[in-house]
Amino acid sequence: MEKQEFVYAMRISKLAENDYFIDYPFEGMAINASAETLNEAVELAKSSLEFTLFDLYEAKEPFPEMAEQALADLEKGKGANQYITLIATNLTAILKRFSEEPVKRMVSIKKYQDFYLKNNDISISKYVQEKIDQDIQRT
Repeated sequence: MEKQEFVYAMRISKLAENDYFIDYPFEGMAINASAETLNEAVELAKSSLEFTLFDLYEAKEPFPEMAEQALADLEKGKGANQYITLIATNLTAILKRFSEEPVKRMVSIKKYQDFYLKNNDISISKYVQEKIDQDIQRT
Protein backbone atom coordinates (compact mmCIF):
# COMPACT_ATOMS: atom_id res chain seq x y z
CA MET A 1 0.00 0.00 0.00
CA GLU A 2 1.00 3.59 -0.56
CA LYS A 3 2.51 5.97 1.95
CA GLN A 4 0.11 6.74 4.83
CA GLU A 5 0.99 10.27 6.02
CA PHE A 6 1.09 13.36 3.80
CA VAL A 7 2.19 16.96 4.23
CA TYR A 8 1.81 19.33 1.30
CA ALA A 9 2.16 23.10 1.00
CA MET A 10 -0.68 25.14 -0.38
CA ARG A 11 -0.40 28.77 -1.45
CA ILE A 12 -3.23 31.13 -0.54
CA SER A 13 -3.23 34.49 -2.28
CA LYS A 14 -5.42 37.36 -1.07
CA LEU A 15 -6.63 38.99 -4.28
CA ALA A 16 -9.02 41.49 -2.70
CA GLU A 17 -11.21 41.89 0.35
CA ASN A 18 -13.16 38.61 0.74
CA ASP A 19 -11.40 37.04 -2.26
CA TYR A 20 -8.75 34.35 -1.79
CA PHE A 21 -7.19 32.09 -4.41
CA ILE A 22 -5.81 28.69 -3.37
CA ASP A 23 -3.34 26.68 -5.41
CA TYR A 24 -0.92 23.81 -5.08
CA PRO A 25 2.21 25.27 -6.69
CA PHE A 26 4.15 22.08 -7.44
CA GLU A 27 4.24 19.61 -10.32
CA GLY A 28 2.20 16.45 -10.12
CA MET A 29 -1.13 17.89 -9.01
CA ALA A 30 -3.35 20.68 -10.25
CA ILE A 31 -5.41 22.19 -7.43
CA ASN A 32 -7.06 25.59 -7.69
CA ALA A 33 -9.96 27.04 -5.70
CA SER A 34 -11.42 30.32 -4.50
CA ALA A 35 -12.78 31.35 -1.09
CA GLU A 36 -14.22 34.40 0.62
CA THR A 37 -12.35 34.18 3.96
CA LEU A 38 -8.91 33.01 5.02
CA ASN A 39 -10.46 30.35 7.27
CA GLU A 40 -12.59 29.07 4.39
CA ALA A 41 -9.51 29.11 2.15
CA VAL A 42 -7.55 26.86 4.54
CA GLU A 43 -10.49 24.45 4.89
CA LEU A 44 -10.97 24.40 1.12
CA ALA A 45 -7.23 23.82 0.58
CA LYS A 46 -7.36 20.70 2.77
CA SER A 47 -10.59 19.45 1.23
CA SER A 48 -9.30 19.98 -2.31
CA LEU A 49 -6.01 18.28 -1.50
CA GLU A 50 -7.74 15.26 0.03
CA PHE A 51 -10.14 14.96 -2.90
CA THR A 52 -7.21 15.10 -5.35
CA LEU A 53 -5.27 12.47 -3.39
CA PHE A 54 -8.37 10.24 -3.33
CA ASP A 55 -8.65 10.55 -7.13
CA LEU A 56 -4.98 9.54 -7.47
CA TYR A 57 -5.54 6.60 -5.10
CA GLU A 58 -8.57 5.41 -7.09
CA ALA A 59 -6.63 5.70 -10.35
CA LYS A 60 -3.72 3.80 -8.73
CA GLU A 61 -1.39 6.67 -9.61
CA PRO A 62 1.55 7.52 -7.35
CA PHE A 63 1.23 10.38 -4.90
CA PRO A 64 3.54 13.29 -5.68
CA GLU A 65 6.35 14.04 -3.27
CA MET A 66 6.86 17.53 -1.92
CA ALA A 67 10.54 18.17 -1.23
CA GLU A 68 11.54 20.42 1.64
CA GLN A 69 13.68 22.44 -0.78
CA ALA A 70 10.58 23.12 -2.89
CA LEU A 71 8.85 24.44 0.23
CA ALA A 72 11.86 26.64 1.04
CA ASP A 73 11.85 28.00 -2.53
CA LEU A 74 8.11 28.67 -2.27
CA GLU A 75 8.60 30.60 0.97
CA LYS A 76 11.40 32.67 -0.63
CA GLY A 77 9.26 33.51 -3.65
CA LYS A 78 6.17 34.34 -1.63
CA GLY A 79 4.59 37.58 -2.77
CA ALA A 80 2.74 40.26 -0.88
CA ASN A 81 -0.64 39.06 0.39
CA GLN A 82 0.34 35.41 -0.02
CA TYR A 83 0.33 32.74 2.66
CA ILE A 84 2.00 29.35 2.53
CA THR A 85 0.18 26.79 4.64
CA LEU A 86 1.12 23.19 5.29
CA ILE A 87 -1.74 20.73 5.02
CA ALA A 88 -1.32 17.40 6.83
CA THR A 89 -3.57 14.42 6.22
CA ASN A 90 -3.39 10.65 6.02
CA LEU A 91 -4.67 7.90 3.77
CA THR A 92 -7.09 6.46 6.32
CA ALA A 93 -8.80 9.84 6.81
CA ILE A 94 -9.02 10.34 3.05
CA LEU A 95 -10.54 6.92 2.43
CA LYS A 96 -13.06 7.39 5.23
CA ARG A 97 -14.02 10.86 4.04
CA PHE A 98 -14.71 9.94 0.44
CA SER A 99 -15.76 6.32 0.63
CA GLU A 100 -17.87 5.70 3.73
CA GLU A 101 -20.78 4.47 1.63
CA PRO A 102 -21.49 0.84 2.56
CA VAL A 103 -20.87 -1.82 -0.07
CA LYS A 104 -22.55 -5.22 0.17
CA ARG A 105 -20.25 -8.18 -0.36
CA MET A 106 -20.96 -11.85 0.01
CA VAL A 107 -18.65 -13.59 2.45
CA SER A 108 -18.33 -17.34 2.80
CA ILE A 109 -17.15 -18.67 6.13
CA LYS A 110 -16.86 -22.13 7.58
CA LYS A 111 -19.60 -23.50 9.80
CA TYR A 112 -17.41 -23.52 12.93
CA GLN A 113 -16.56 -19.83 12.29
CA ASP A 114 -20.26 -18.99 12.06
CA PHE A 115 -20.85 -20.91 15.30
CA TYR A 116 -18.10 -18.87 16.99
CA LEU A 117 -19.54 -15.56 15.76
CA LYS A 118 -23.07 -16.42 16.91
CA ASN A 119 -21.97 -17.71 20.33
CA ASN A 120 -20.01 -14.52 20.95
CA ASP A 121 -22.61 -12.10 19.54
CA ILE A 122 -20.15 -10.82 16.95
CA SER A 123 -21.42 -9.11 13.80
CA ILE A 124 -19.53 -10.46 10.81
CA SER A 125 -19.82 -7.09 9.04
CA LYS A 126 -18.32 -5.21 11.97
CA TYR A 127 -15.65 -7.88 12.45
CA VAL A 128 -14.54 -7.72 8.81
CA GLN A 129 -14.60 -3.89 8.77
CA GLU A 130 -12.39 -3.72 11.88
CA LYS A 131 -9.90 -6.22 10.45
CA ILE A 132 -9.68 -4.33 7.15
CA ASP A 133 -9.17 -1.02 9.01
CA GLN A 134 -6.37 -2.64 11.02
CA ASP A 135 -4.72 -3.81 7.79
CA ILE A 136 -5.03 -0.36 6.23
CA GLN A 137 -3.42 1.29 9.26
CA ARG A 138 -0.58 -1.24 9.42
CA THR A 139 0.57 -0.77 5.84
